[in-house]
Amino acid sequence: MPILNFSYEILGMKRFGAAHITNNKVDEHQLFLMHLHLLIVMVKAKLKGYPGGDFRKKAALETATLIFKTIPKVNFSFLGSRASSHLFKERVRLLSVMATAIICEDYPLGFHRREAVLDNIEMITQIAFPRQKLSLFHDVLMAA
Repeated sequence: MPILNFSYEILGMKRFGAAHITNNKVDEHQLFLMHLHLLIVMVKAKLKGYPGGDFRKKAALETATLIFKTIPKVNFSFLGSRASSHLFKERVRLLSVMATAIICEDYPLGFHRREAVLDNIEMITQIAFPRQKLSLFHDVLMAA
């Protein structure tokens, strides 16, 4: 069977990660940040009205639960002195609770609550991802 060589650009996909395959282990901090990034994207997508099928809803709820349970175990000193570790933990904990309510659609989301969620996400993003722009991928999110 021939090996297919392709370019991500030809397929219209964005490639993330290292240029070469390496066997580096992902540490607990990187894993936590990946889950946090995923949760932020899922909440933003829900707030912008993207469809959220059952699989996406289940994945978002599992991610929020995982983050909530992991917070006490993570030492946030790896973020540096950009913010108080305790305050950051509380913001992330609040986001996981808000995300659960928003994803379950049990949360009456008026203007002020929507702004509170987005402000919390903005503060978390500034601390955890200071040099990255977290963006939503319209084509991916339109497929529920």
